[in-house]
Amino acid sequence: MISALGIMLVGSLLRWPLPVPVAAGLVIAWTAVILVRELGLVSFALPQNARLVPETVFRHGPVLGPMQFGIEMGTGMRTFVTSGLPYALLVALALVADPWQALLAGLGFGAGRALMTLSSLGYGADAEWDDAWVAHQRALHVALAALYALATVVVLAGPLGIPGLGG
Repeated sequence: MISALGIMLVGSLLRWPLPVPVAAGLVIAWTAVILVRELGLVSFALPQNARLVPETVFRHGPVLGPMQFGIEMGTGMRTFVTSGLPYALLVALALVADPWQALLAGLGFGAGRALMTLSSLGYGADAEWDDAWVAHQRALHVALAALYALATVVVLAGPLGIPGLGG
């Protein structure tokens, strides 16, 4: 949630001179690029700090160490990003999100990160989890891309004045 609100606040400087339809158009265009990437139709690298959070963060004690660990993992500052959807979300947060949408996006991102970790607990060895992920990866990418596209339409409907959707 910290990252989402920060991105929204910094984005406020970017969106200030942009008319709403232009900002929405940029979000739609970037989302389309990321969705095409998610479906495997194109391939390109996205920036990431592909390193795990080191265990040395726990030297800060039982409260601050896990807090630093959580912030670094949750913000993606020190981890692998296996999907382009957070990059689509970043642009949407910067250009069109309001504070409540930013908070909900942060909660959703955190819940998704937790779900991946918690779902691996039902598997024995690490290889079992990896094998299950590989077996279902395509279906999961398509389902998540479709859900993200639907959420983007709903979020953009309000500012663009599309009746029956959005706020």
